Amino acid sequence: MRLNPHDLSELLDRLGYYVDDETGEVMLELDPCAPPTIDKFLVILASQGQLITKRNPEFELGFYLPNWRCFNSMEEYCSVFPYEQQCKMYDD
Repeated sequence: MRLNPHDLSELLDRLGYYVDDETGEVMLELDPCAPPTIDKFLVILASQGQLITKRNPEFELGFYLPNWRCFNSMEEYCSVFPYEQQCKMYDD
């Protein structure tokens, strides 16, 4: 099962990763004078399709949450992907 970008962002934040709110870039720490810091876990997430790789304006390869700027809320996400597990509603 794939996590939606919002839940993955929250989990990565809890694990101590920095998630850029504007771009969705994920890194270990924010150092404006150095290239983005990464680790094996980010590589694994990218190989599983949970993160995408692309180059930033400085042409440094980074990891990004897919569809980061496409949805403003879970409600908006679920209106587009209603059959995703995290969007299903169950009666009590």
